[in-house]
Amino acid sequence: MMKNIIKKGLLAFSFAAALALSGCSTEVAEEPREIYTPVEIETTELGTLESTVTLSGRLSANEEVSLFPKAQGVVTSVNVKIGDAVEEGTVLFTIEQDDYARNTESALNSVQLAQKSVDQAANGLNSAKINFELNKEKIENAMLNLERTRILYEEGAVSKSQLEQAELSANALNLDVLKAQVTQAEIAYQQSLSQLEQARVGYDQAQSGLENTIVKSPIKGTVSALNVVQGQIATGAQVAATVVETDRVFLKVNVVENIVTKLSAGQKALISVPSVSDELIESTIEYVSPTADPRSQLYSVRIYIDNPTGSIKPGMTGEVTLTLESVENSIIVKSDAVLYDNGETYLFVVEGDKAVKRIVETGLDTGDHVEIKSGLKAGEKLIVQGQHYVADGGEVKVVRGE
Repeated sequence: MMKNIIKKGLLAFSFAAALALSGCSTEVAEEPREIYTPVEIETTELGTLESTVTLSGRLSANEEVSLFPKAQGVVTSVNVKIGDAVEEGTVLFTIEQDDYARNTESALNSVQLAQKSVDQAANGLNSAKINFELNKEKIENAMLNLERTRILYEEGAVSKSQLEQAELSANALNLDVLKAQVTQAEIAYQQSLSQLEQARVGYDQAQSGLENTIVKSPIKGTVSALNVVQGQIATGAQVAATVVETDRVFLKVNVVENIVTKLSAGQKALISVPSVSDELIESTIEYVSPTADPRSQLYSVRIYIDNPTGSIKPGMTGEVTLTLESVENSIIVKSDAVLYDNGETYLFVVEGDKAVKRIVETGLDTGDHVEIKSGLKAGEKLIVQGQHYVADGGEVKVVRGE
């Protein structure tokens, strides 16, 4: 279009000059104007291009614990208030302990009695075994003596009464009786062990019940809710206290499927919390959900950040910028410099005072900038303004740029 305007101007000029010359032959004709297209250029260079997406989400505490009392009873003391910072193991409140203490003492007595029964049964078993071993040896000797006595009796060397006495001493039934005594002692010992175990279980339960009257914080954090009052009854039916850990918080965002495929744990992330500060916080993705939410069909992504001062509160809105694609050490140009026509992708560079058309292959395109994969080298003079008005080989004049 500009070329047409210039041509029309020249024709008008020539026509006017001809008229002037016909009217006054003494005037000197002006020289024709130079024909060129003014352009702006940039020198191409290697760089990095990233495709990013910015998403909003809610910040949540790293950990939030709701405490339900395991013991039921009257609250005897409340040691904290909402907003207090607590350590792991800090006593939050206590419940009346008298009944639990009595149960624990009774259970301990049962354990002690059961232990005595075990000791007695163990002694009885030990005595039965010793008695069995002693009498076993005697009976075995008596049986050997019986064999000799029978031989002597057959030879007429001993009387029948002596034989009968030897048979009585070697009676194996005596050994069976001793074996039965050992078996009964073993049964009694095992029963006493079982009773001891049951007593210990009862004691552990009673002791646990007593310990449950002292409600402690399981984590380091801040008391965010407290629903118990001294003198009132606490039950396990409702949350008594809530403790949140805010030294570390996380931003949760939900992404669609064509974005989640480009994200992974460890990937760089830049977070901003506008209500706290304008500064960006560098972090990395810690978790990418492997499955979509069945209702929203979105994938959950979590990014954690440190919050030592506690200035970031759970529930605040945050934004995160994530890199989806990235190329390095590549020719990066403004997207407007690239032209498309009849299936060709091209641009113009300046060589001398001429515009030269280059067919190029593009790569990553962010909308503002595009990667040139082939057809252009670093250090060339790329036309970034005026490219729509030049032709391959057309004369140009650099009016702006390097």
